Amino acid sequence: MNAEVSILGHAVLRLDSAAADVDFVPPLQRRRLSPLQRIFFALAHAVEKAPSASATFASRDGEDALTRRIVADFNADGSVSPQRFSASVYNAAPGLWSVFTGNRAPYTATAAGEDTVECGLLEALFAARSALYVYAEETGGGHGAAVVFGAPADGARVVRVSSGDPVRPPVSFEAWAAFLEGRSPRLEGRWVTLS
Repeated sequence: MNAEVSILGHAVLRLDSAAADVDFVPPLQRRRLSPLQRIFFALAHAVEKAPSASATFASRDGEDALTRRIVADFNADGSVSPQRFSASVYNAAPGLWSVFTGNRAPYTATAAGEDTVECGLLEALFAARSALYVYAEETGGGHGAAVVFGAPADGARVVRVSSGDPVRPPVSFEAWAAFLEGRSPRLEGRWVTLS
């Protein structure tokens, strides 16, 4: 695999227990967003000003805290909130984003254990057109990174995509963030390398 793509926009977010800024979402919708969905929305909004790209959302833990709360409620009194349940579905964040933005492009949600960052990246890179990729976790105070990929373009950061090396360790969030922020000129993974 050898190709070139442009990074048309990127954002990295480390929350450290602060709330993700989603003031652009109307209050009625904003109050229904889970903490993980708030991270996804903040990142997607930071990089995708005219939503039309296909979207890939990746999260190793997904809606873990919300799911635990649903299970605790069910164990306590046998009830499950329909609103909480619908928010706990793994592809809820990109689905809500597509409804909010009116974007009818396809979206997907990826979870691949320790390979989640890289597998989500591959999914986005293989999109047929421009692609929004958001990796987010609620755990550890919340963090994530987003990027919009597109065809090589003047004025955009062009990166070379090539095959990875199966003996390398999984791509971490920190390695991904360092590459996006320009602190590392190369991102080397098991399945893909960006330089």
